[in-house]
Amino acid sequence: MGKPFQTPFAKPPGKGVSSSTVNLLWGFFNLAAGYALLSRAGDFDWRATGDMLALGLGGLLFGLALARRFGRFNGGNHPEAP
Repeated sequence: MGKPFQTPFAKPPGKGVSSSTVNLLWGFFNLAAGYALLSRAGDFDWRATGDMLALGLGGLLFGLALARRFGRFNGGNHPEAP
């Protein structure tokens, strides 16, 4: 989206924002690492419904956890938001 966002490289980590370029590079690294882990580790089958369901559910739960974690910094509805 071209907007600054939190990355592990922000100051302070997890609270400060990084530039949109750092955000893009961090996201691309995560995509590449996830692909490498899924395609090279274990016996993951891209066409197996169970494997894809587990991947989707894991992504959804992890995304919800991250949304709750970082939502308070970006105007999201979070119980601890100021």
